[in-house]
Amino acid sequence: MKIGDIVSKKIYGEDMPFCIIGFYTNQDSGERVAILALLDPNLIIEASVKDLAPMSAKNLIALATPVYVH
Repeated sequence: MKIGDIVSKKIYGEDMPFCIIGFYTNQDSGERVAILALLDPNLIIEASVKDLAPMSAKNLIALATPVYVH
């Protein structure tokens, strides 16, 4: 498998579509782990290519990581 591949994973017993956006190696187990983005048909849009800006997986993950304030 490679970045950009569309895959499925069972979530609560239902197959959900995902796109692989990256990989890392688990430091404890040595297992290769895929970073997935959910493909939700309700959230698919069209956009002019000139309106798009590149984004790193690191920045994408930072946006999706909850921040807890104590």
